[in-house]
Amino acid sequence: MIFLRFSLPGALLLGLAGCAPAPHTLTVTGGDPIAYQCANDQKVQVSYFGLSDDSLSFVKLALPNGKDYTLPQVVSASGVRYTDEHEAVWWNKGEEGFVEMRDKAGEWQNVYSDCKQQ
Repeated sequence: MIFLRFSLPGALLLGLAGCAPAPHTLTVTGGDPIAYQCANDQKVQVSYFGLSDDSLSFVKLALPNGKDYTLPQVVSASGVRYTDEHEAVWWNKGEEGFVEMRDKAGEWQNVYSDCKQQ
């Protein structure tokens, strides 16, 4: 059996030697709400956010029915798509967008269409 003897300062230095540097603090940018006027006189409010290191963009989507969703940005072929892949999608291109929701059968349905930034 081998016994090692360390002084307290030596043990602290050895313990700290394997530690990674402290990560920098992330902050959230953005968040000013933008109103969109949609077909059938419906209004959708969207607040766009991002992390300070650009690792994540997301929206807070407020719908006329009182439901709110926080949706991360996902890959899209055209425009910018935010979704939880479960219940809601906000898809916009320029100053226009639309909202899709899953129906009871699990199919995506356009619920708020032709939304234009006010």
